[in-house]
Amino acid sequence: MPSPVSVILTCKYQAEYLKWAAANGFMSMLLNDTKQQCKDAISSMQSTLGRQSSLEGHLVERGPVVQYSESIFLKASILWLIEMDQPICALQHPALAKMVEITSHTKNGIKIPSHQQMHQAIIDTFKTRLLDIHKCFSVSTPSI
Repeated sequence: MPSPVSVILTCKYQAEYLKWAAANGFMSMLLNDTKQQCKDAISSMQSTLGRQSSLEGHLVERGPVVQYSESIFLKASILWLIEMDQPICALQHPALAKMVEITSHTKNGIKIPSHQQMHQAIIDTFKTRLLDIHKCFSVSTPSI
């Protein structure tokens, strides 16, 4: 409930106050104006919430994760050896063992990089190693 003084001041000086507020870039704090500002803010918020998108478009659905068992790993290893035309000793390679060890700790499965991603990663690694070699051999010689 507004105070009697604010009601009297609003009635008597409203026109002058609004003129002064507009001239000085001041937001009106009269009772009716603040009520309207609250209503505008609430309606703006409600319209924003009504337009807010859901997470559905941003979530990536993952397939079921196959639980590890030695028999499943053996079958997958045999299939990989045959399809990739690899020798049996390829399964004993330390790099493959490291890759299997890393992926064995995941809870949600793995995402295999695309051909283009792997290509770019190999080129980036090559460039980094090349720069490291360049730094090793670029020794500054003292001037005589």
